[in-house]
Amino acid sequence: MIETDVVVIGSGAAGLTAAITARQLGLEVLVVEKTGLFGGTTAYSGGAPWIPCNHVMKQIGLDDSRAAAETYLRAVLGEAFDEDLVSSYLDNAAAMLAFMERHSDVRFKPFPLPDYESDLPGAARCRSLLTPEFDGRLLGERLADLRMPLPQLMLFGSMQVEGADIHPMRHALKSWAGFRHTAKVMRRFVVDKVRHGRGTRLVNGNALAARLFYSAIRAGVTLWKNTPALELIVEEGAVRGVLVQRDFHRIAIQARRGVLLATGGYGANDKMRARYIPFAEHHHSLQPEGNVGDGIHLGLTAGAVHDLAHAGDCIWTPVSLLRKPDGSVVKYPHIFIDRAMPGCIAVDPQGRRFVNEGTSYQTFVRTMHERGFTKVHLIANRDFVRRYGLGLARPHPFNPQPFVDAGYLVEAATLAELAQKIAVDALQLETTVQRFNEAARRGEDPEFGKGVDAHSKFRGDQTHQPNPGVAPVGVGPYYAVALYPGDLSTVGGLDTNGRAQVLNAQRQPIPGLYAAGLDMNSMMRGRYPGGGSSIGPAMTFGYIAARHIAQGRARVEQKRLAEVA
Repeated sequence: MIETDVVVIGSGAAGLTAAITARQLGLEVLVVEKTGLFGGTTAYSGGAPWIPCNHVMKQIGLDDSRAAAETYLRAVLGEAFDEDLVSSYLDNAAAMLAFMERHSDVRFKPFPLPDYESDLPGAARCRSLLTPEFDGRLLGERLADLRMPLPQLMLFGSMQVEGADIHPMRHALKSWAGFRHTAKVMRRFVVDKVRHGRGTRLVNGNALAARLFYSAIRAGVTLWKNTPALELIVEEGAVRGVLVQRDFHRIAIQARRGVLLATGGYGANDKMRARYIPFAEHHHSLQPEGNVGDGIHLGLTAGAVHDLAHAGDCIWTPVSLLRKPDGSVVKYPHIFIDRAMPGCIAVDPQGRRFVNEGTSYQTFVRTMHERGFTKVHLIANRDFVRRYGLGLARPHPFNPQPFVDAGYLVEAATLAELAQKIAVDALQLETTVQRFNEAARRGEDPEFGKGVDAHSKFRGDQTHQPNPGVAPVGVGPYYAVALYPGDLSTVGGLDTNGRAQVLNAQRQPIPGLYAAGLDMNSMMRGRYPGGGSSIGPAMTFGYIAARHIAQGRARVEQKRLAEVA
């Protein structure tokens, strides 16, 4: 049997934050990762934790208060507000951020994104932070062990692009600043491709995963890949370790202080999705292949609770699908890049608008669920596609025709023809566009308020006036892309308390067992206050778990010394 202080199962933001924290507090830590790649769902994400009262916002002259953050969370969560979890989060989130910046290579930069429910009391800006780009070359050979982003979110196979790149790249042939920025990014990529066979400029969630992975290595955390956890070792009701499989051998690991479940939810588990997700047969997940609910299953064997009322909670996003000739399917998440821009509309199966297209991805799909829609369409004209792109179809100078030929985009000369091709009522679609265009010419959207609320206004094209989110659809030819309900991750994990301790059916902590990230039943309970409302709590409760484990060690040492005395 192998012994260590802490075993962390999973290597996303929650697991690696906990591992780094525990190691910095003097504990011996082993991270076991089921797949051959570290980073989990975090590596696919935007890498923006939602952290109230963070010190980073002060860099751009903004401030926040705990009272405002609590007021906002009470308004967003309503009856789902959990005093213990929320208080623990608000007491520790900013401290976690400061700790990680002091004791690791994790860094964040300010981003004045408004909270997603920006009209509610207590809403603020810059609670969502961005991860600065990371030089993947620092990882050396270990770069190959880091999960890459989804290929469909990169250019030329491995060129990563962050939000700050989009505007200058769109204007690469229109302004000197745009050309200079694009040339710099392209030059770096070409050199990387020649020397390393791939891009090494890491951004967004891949940069966060890389910074955590790099910090864990430097801190002396032991990291095992291709090591699935088979079962928890439970003695007298307490979790004492975990049985894993490594190099075809079953190895028992004794965890002297605790085991943290951070395996990343169950998005890749078809059976669990069929049980918990609305309209599961029409629903598409973007989670990595290893996220099959291992942490949830392990916890249940030790007496944990998987709350059926929240088991199906997810971070929703509309998804478009490209079906390739080999039968594989490419899933593209329409987070905000296209649908928030001026000049497009989303229509339901009757050809009517049904939502503010610039709303959060969570609200967009939740509205689809509430209305019973399993497929809607995003519609724009050729000028829009050339300027902003549409899903997988990139802006000019890329050509959208291959996506039309593949059936991903529907093209038509007139709205009537488009309506026939996407099977909606032609008169209704024409009426919808006409009504939208009349107000859009004035920069208005009286029906859904796109570009009026702080969030959708921020997400729009800031060079377009008077409303960054609204412009007429314009003349043909027209394009449509089908959008389906999807998710970026599940968040309905095991019930815990504010110390990240996993609870049993009697609401008592199971000794030695913790959960964070997607294995923990989210304190947000399926709501989504702002960008990074999963990553922020994941890192914070990973940090809380590690500190609680370390404090437990201190209490044990104090007791031992007292007995000796």
